[in-house]
Amino acid sequence: MIVVDTNVLSEPLKALPNPRVIQWLLDNDSEIAITSISIAELFHGARRLPQGKRRDSITVQIERTLQGARTRLLPFDDAAARHYADIRSNREATGHSVSVEDTMIVSICRAHGYAVATRNTRDFEGADVEIINPWDG
Repeated sequence: MIVVDTNVLSEPLKALPNPRVIQWLLDNDSEIAITSISIAELFHGARRLPQGKRRDSITVQIERTLQGARTRLLPFDDAAARHYADIRSNREATGHSVSVEDTMIVSICRAHGYAVATRNTRDFEGADVEIINPWDG
């Protein structure tokens, strides 16, 4: 399985999405998993938009993404929480800062032994998970 970071999930929501990322999503559809963290980030991003057609359209697109028959939803659970403590401590010890959300996502990946797909590869380095950048093709 490949856990997609929020930046990968949000790419199709853009007015001009990167065709390489769209193709990557299509090619890997049956292997893709989504975390509850990314869902929160997507809905938060939509709610920050002014009320109107764009906000409504994006919210509908997010709902469709979540209802996809082959989409797997992964929660932040006890196993991920234990990995979170380890990953965050190691990052802090080496002077690297990373967002709470990204640390939670990579903790879920590590707990399940899954890869992560992201544009922000640097934020996921050193967590002992395979990193895939769909923008690189």
